[in-house]
Amino acid sequence: MRFIKIKYGFAYIVILLTLITFLISFKFIPTGFEHRTIIESKSPQSATVTEKKRIFFMKTHKCASSTVQNILMRFGHMENLDFLLPDMNNYIGNPIHFNISMISNNYSTEDRKFDMFVHHTRYSQEIKSVMRPGTIYVTILREPTALFQSLYSFYHFDKKYKCNLTQFISDRLSNKSSANQIKRYSNKLGINQMNWDLGMDTDDFENTDKINKHINMIERDFDFVMIFEYLDASLVLFAHLMQWPLEKMAYLPLNTRNNTYKQILSNDDITRLIQVNMADNMLYTRFIQKFKKMINEYGIEKLKKGIKSLMAINQEILEVCVQSVANKGYARTTSYKLKANTKTMCRYIAMNELKYTSHLREIQYERQKKYKALDKLMNNN
Repeated sequence: MRFIKIKYGFAYIVILLTLITFLISFKFIPTGFEHRTIIESKSPQSATVTEKKRIFFMKTHKCASSTVQNILMRFGHMENLDFLLPDMNNYIGNPIHFNISMISNNYSTEDRKFDMFVHHTRYSQEIKSVMRPGTIYVTILREPTALFQSLYSFYHFDKKYKCNLTQFISDRLSNKSSANQIKRYSNKLGINQMNWDLGMDTDDFENTDKINKHINMIERDFDFVMIFEYLDASLVLFAHLMQWPLEKMAYLPLNTRNNTYKQILSNDDITRLIQVNMADNMLYTRFIQKFKKMINEYGIEKLKKGIKSLMAINQEILEVCVQSVANKGYARTTSYKLKANTKTMCRYIAMNELKYTSHLREIQYERQKKYKALDKLMNNN
């Protein structure tokens, strides 16, 4: 009789636990975790998941790269990672290709190896020699005609070339100047900008064999290429690659402008502009196809759910952090006025590149100074 009572008592407990689990799964019983402010918490992850933490981000011009850079700066900052930082401003090379002599002694690590490289440079494979093992290589591309229109307007190429964009296209295609004779703005900005940033020589801009050879090199060297026009989709896929919770991809758009500042081109001008930027068009075409393949492998419906979640995260940040939005940044780029007494996260997510870079320099300088003082102590006999 006692055995039967124990048996039925055990069965009752099993049924009760099953019922509670069922009710929780349908949210009839609150767990206390229905809503967590993303500024204060992280999504739970499996204990078996290992986040990737080392990144080289090739920062291409006018491709939302400042927005992506801010995501990566925040991640590296919070994880206390070692950045390869410019000695001043925000460039480490360009127009010269990157080489190890550009590493600043003021902010360098003892072994001159780094976890994060997220500033403007001009790509060379020498970058691999300064990144630590396990680094993920990433960049971002944009549809070339839209990119060049943005460059022409943002950097006032009309004043440099003394003509509007339509005339520039006509002059270029009438063979008044070949691709390698067009002087680049500040020696680093101009046609086929993405290939230039990725290290291609201007002499090769009109040679399809050399363009394809260069694109093949990029395809081998880079683990992931994001696409500007599908930024949220790119960030969801990036989070998956890095094994990060989606909250770490939260952002406010930085260094962006309203399209009203761009010259409107005819369809014929756009077709001709593709010819002017032939190398970039070949690059973009290759990687948009790879991007589509990646989406198919990940799953379109799963990706849409990720985009929806990221949009909700960003909307929450906007509501929590931002009082107003204006076009008061450099060249009338978007700027944010933050609410009073906002979280620390809000300050960093809205911080421009130069200010955040200066902040990281201070942190890294002090860290390296303390390491060196400790080494000096231990080596002093």
